[in-house]
Amino acid sequence: MGAEIGLVAPYPELEHLAREVCKELGENVNIVQGDLSVGLQVAQKMQSEGVEVIVSRGGTALLISEALDIPVVPIQVTGFDIIRTLHFARRFGDKIGVVGFKEVIYGTDTLQDILGVPLTLMYIEREEDAEDIIRTAVQSGVGVIIGDAISVRIAERYGAKGVLVESGKEAIVKAIDEAKHVASVRKRERERAEEFKAILDFSYEGIVSIDEEGIIRVFNPVAERFLRVKASYALGKRIVDVLPDIGPDLVRALRKPELDRIRNIAGTVVVSNRVPITLGENVVGAVITFQDARRIQQTEKEVRRELYLKGHVAKHTFADLITESSSMNRMIAQATRFAATDSTVLITGETGTGKELVAQGIHNSSSRRKGPFVAVNCAALPASILESELFGYEEGAFTGSRKRGKPGLFELAHGGSIFLDEIGDMPLSMQARLLRVLEQREVMRLGGEQMIPVDIRVIAATHRDLKRLVKEDAFRSDLYYRLDVLNVSIPSLRERREDIAPLALHFVESFCKSAGVAPKRLAPDALEILLDYQWPGNVRELKNVCERLAIGVENDEIGADDVYVIIGGSDDGESMPEDRDEDLITVPIRGGMRRIEEEIMREVLRKVDGDRTEAARLLGVSRTTLWRRLGGSP
Repeated sequence: MGAEIGLVAPYPELEHLAREVCKELGENVNIVQGDLSVGLQVAQKMQSEGVEVIVSRGGTALLISEALDIPVVPIQVTGFDIIRTLHFARRFGDKIGVVGFKEVIYGTDTLQDILGVPLTLMYIEREEDAEDIIRTAVQSGVGVIIGDAISVRIAERYGAKGVLVESGKEAIVKAIDEAKHVASVRKRERERAEEFKAILDFSYEGIVSIDEEGIIRVFNPVAERFLRVKASYALGKRIVDVLPDIGPDLVRALRKPELDRIRNIAGTVVVSNRVPITLGENVVGAVITFQDARRIQQTEKEVRRELYLKGHVAKHTFADLITESSSMNRMIAQATRFAATDSTVLITGETGTGKELVAQGIHNSSSRRKGPFVAVNCAALPASILESELFGYEEGAFTGSRKRGKPGLFELAHGGSIFLDEIGDMPLSMQARLLRVLEQREVMRLGGEQMIPVDIRVIAATHRDLKRLVKEDAFRSDLYYRLDVLNVSIPSLRERREDIAPLALHFVESFCKSAGVAPKRLAPDALEILLDYQWPGNVRELKNVCERLAIGVENDEIGADDVYVIIGGSDDGESMPEDRDEDLITVPIRGGMRRIEEEIMREVLRKVDGDRTEAARLLGVSRTTLWRRLGGSP
């Protein structure tokens, strides 16, 4: 990270001393040597590189402060510095001249009486003055010149002895401390300005402000919509020229406030307030605010209350993802990087891989973590209901609509994130409206006429191939490219088998605890079956199986037979060997489940002439499982 403070040293010794001080203090300061005009060029470069405050000395500091719009903290030349210099300068002669900017050497004349040293004071106002003043002084008999770096150079050019007034460590430390304080204040002011801008931009009120001359200084987006005037046109102009209808009223507000006035602005009935802006006892401007008579702010409060009652909160973080898989860890690292931005994210993955959990992790790792997390399944609702849920509606928008209307999920997500699950199943008629929300960040309720700005981050998810849907004209290409800004792909459970055991152990323990039953262990052979299974339903299916095992098994240990009863009874073709006529076998049904299992394995092994690899493939188990179940026999 670049330094916030830059130090322009007019002479080499000051540069070296400043570096020594910063090293002792552990301060990150950009230190460069440069005197007067050269120092100004150095300061300009520092400012372009993001330096917040410049520290310098004497005429160089004065020149920088006059030329640049950046705070400059001077390294003060103290009386002690000049006394030390005078004491040293007396070695070279009795006729001593002190030259410098008035702000630097003011008061030095009192020292000649204290020290008994006659002094000639020479004040300069510009860098160009130094040459003539010093030459004249030397010609008049002044043999020693005390001053800054450039004064010393000029004096020696005309045959006089130049003595530099050097600053001590204390002055440098004090200047750096002050510069740090100034930088901190500037940062807070910038944060407040950004906060103020955000409030103006996303306020439901129209806000117009003028200064004491009636010049427009603030004109927010809601004011643009209400007054049908662009801020770029209005700012800097006289209010009475831009808005003849409300301009005179706002000018009168410089003298007297007016609150809760009902008025018509550009065809809309609004409630307006106008108040003077005062600084101490002086009026320095005025502001007018106006909002729709339907009380948008009151609606906002109701939305927040509903939001609290509905519990739109992300409960999970990336820490809740149990994994030992390198592919999952790469996915989590990528999603964490994406969370730091505000861009739209598209999460892809098979059903049951945990797309909503990842979406919650992104939200809780973002700057919006304190805002709402609103989730909606686009495949679970009919198109008409989905539209009213997402966008909300005004009173009387349709038969059965709620009195006073209802805010949509986009509004409820204001300041946070909205998770659109199964986006690939969203009806085409809805996709166009969603595209507008992504582009404009504003919504209109059903039956409404007013655009409502929303500050949201969109996270979408799907198990479908959106590119294929685009080719089949089942999904809008423009919406696809708006959604697929950042893509997170979650691997299936069969692609990360190292996660099956830790997930299973976690789920069994969790369900035992929540059901209030004694803890259960998973036997090694039970884990073996779980590891061999293909898990077409991914983590969701594994979780369901573990819940049934935790609650349904009476013993303290869950064995292979218990798992086989649940998984072996599956009618999901993805989890079992493919049914083919040549694979059909018959075995007698006798003995327990383990005995039947062994008979099936031996019969399959016989059919493939002892080829264990082929037998394991047909049975859907590993060679190790086959060998162990048959007791290691050939």
